[in-house]
Amino acid sequence: MNKYTVMATGFVLSLGLVAGCGSSEGDDSTTAKPKDGRSAAPAQDRATPKGPTYSGPAIPGLAAKPAWSLGPSGAIDLGDTFLFVKDAQGAYALGRGWEGEPIDGSVGTLHSADDPEPATLEFRDVKTGEVRKTLKVTTDRVAATTWHDGVRAVAVFAGATTESDGLSAEKSTTTVTVYGSDGAELGKATAEGDTFHVNEGHIIEQDGEESLKLTPIDGGAAHKVTCTGQLAACGFDPRNKEIDGGQAHAPLITGTYAFHVENASTYETDPEQLVMTDLATGKKAWSTADVTPPAGVELDEDGKRTSGALRVLDVRDGRVLTAWGAGALSPDTWVTATYDIASGKQIGGSSTYSYEDEPADTINTEGSSVFTPDRTLAAARTKRGTAVWQPADGKEVWVQKDDEKKRKPLRFSPTGVLYGTTDADGTGGNVYLAVDGRTKKVLAKSLPEENIPLFTQPSGYGYISTEKGFFVFPTQS
Repeated sequence: MNKYTVMATGFVLSLGLVAGCGSSEGDDSTTAKPKDGRSAAPAQDRATPKGPTYSGPAIPGLAAKPAWSLGPSGAIDLGDTFLFVKDAQGAYALGRGWEGEPIDGSVGTLHSADDPEPATLEFRDVKTGEVRKTLKVTTDRVAATTWHDGVRAVAVFAGATTESDGLSAEKSTTTVTVYGSDGAELGKATAEGDTFHVNEGHIIEQDGEESLKLTPIDGGAAHKVTCTGQLAACGFDPRNKEIDGGQAHAPLITGTYAFHVENASTYETDPEQLVMTDLATGKKAWSTADVTPPAGVELDEDGKRTSGALRVLDVRDGRVLTAWGAGALSPDTWVTATYDIASGKQIGGSSTYSYEDEPADTINTEGSSVFTPDRTLAAARTKRGTAVWQPADGKEVWVQKDDEKKRKPLRFSPTGVLYGTTDADGTGGNVYLAVDGRTKKVLAKSLPEENIPLFTQPSGYGYISTEKGFFVFPTQS
């Protein structure tokens, strides 16, 4: 079984089965039982860990000293807890270098093995590092995923093979068990083979060239998402959790909705359209075909877009944030605008940028931006460098000048620090730096790559994983 073909998106977790059937989630025999009935960690493990001292550079957006640390290790961000994995010898998994990792830089696969093996899962409090719960499992893969409504979760995979009896073919299956941030089981399901993904509480499988099959892990009927058009083709990319059809891209599942693509074919003359439907009923809730493209999008004499390039960036609070290809002769130029789902009307203005093309990229990010956690700011990589704009009204905050080194934005801190890279002079490498997201003031001009933090919500704490340890910091303005 190819362990690299099973992925839980956004975050993919695989936990194992016991004796080839079912996942093992037995708690430590020494685990205390709190009054609420949940299992907790042994008392000696519940204290704030005494990890290594941080000796690296000051990181803008973070406090000078970490709240806590562990030795070298990787972790899956579950919101209010971090998940760590220990092997049978007690060594922490590092979670680095696995295929198909999330585009946001977070850990996707934390632990992987050729065959199911014993492991211990530690759920540690984000702010204190105290162990809230441990689970002993047998697993060949542990990875990050999401449950319904985007809730962060961990998926536990375990494969099993039924040998041929001489007549029937050998059969392989994979059982996935999903756990929440408190270690409670959210759901379990078994699928044939291992070429599927896990996202938003569903097993996602390709079903022909034009369709994706979505099976709820917690039970219920499977749903099919089908793209339309002559010889239509749609797929799912677990690195950004999007459905890809022709030149159109959108989150496959967002809340109670799913997207599919109309005219998802090079044989169609009409441009691609993105359609959002109710996941349970299949009823259309919103479509780009029913709204007026923003100003700056070129239309032909029949009123149709000359470019089929289209993207949904975000869906929240009854609004859809979109990016539209500006025109057939402007393949790198995109116009971003927000629409009200109920009325179909555009809200606020729009922003237009020519985005830097990266032919070497294996993932389509054209027209995309990175956002602050509260969605008040966005940063795009344009041909002039970084441009910061406001999603609410499309207004530009700042854009790099022609005589500045072009900068690629990576991510924002909750307090608005923008981390990114510039090209190193004459070396072909990257220089990592931090600037104020609203003023462009440089806060740090040369940071080690491993010291560019990720952030967990809702606490806003930042964390880094280096060769010296895993460090968690409070945020700082």
